[in-house]
Amino acid sequence: MAAFIFIAGLIWGSLSAQFLVQTITSLIIALVYLAALASAKVPRAMNVAGCGVSLLQAIIFAALFLGGNWLAGFYIDFASMNAPSIASLVSFLATLLYTARQMPGKILLAKLSAGDRWFLQAAMNRPREERLELAWKYRASPTPATLYPPSPSRAVPPIENESPYVSSEEDQKRN
Repeated sequence: MAAFIFIAGLIWGSLSAQFLVQTITSLIIALVYLAALASAKVPRAMNVAGCGVSLLQAIIFAALFLGGNWLAGFYIDFASMNAPSIASLVSFLATLLYTARQMPGKILLAKLSAGDRWFLQAAMNRPREERLELAWKYRASPTPATLYPPSPSRAVPPIENESPYVSSEEDQKRN
């Protein structure tokens, strides 16, 4: 039973850090969308929806964090320095360091989406995993070329002196 509680402490430490960071991030993002309601650059419905979704996320993750700590408190004595509580603390801190590094990017993405109509439109047309990279690039250079880079399929091929339809036999006769 002690091994099970130790392993549960490791798992819960990691999960609780993720829940805490997600709760804080969602609250900050909700405030960003709420503040963006004052500007008319992005449709208000989009900012209200973003604020509502972020608040709902914050409530869900806060409930998971608090409920999980309440439930884990029945099995792990966090007040004493025993193996499960230390394992949970170490796991919590390690996960907190890893997940907290992701907060600035998520907040920047929300800030640009809430305040810039063109960025919002471009970000919604990108795959989810590319949006954060787009936000950092657009922050450094807020131009339409950043949002819509030229693609190779739209590029005009270079004009050559010879026709591309010349067969190899005709090419050999010329040489």
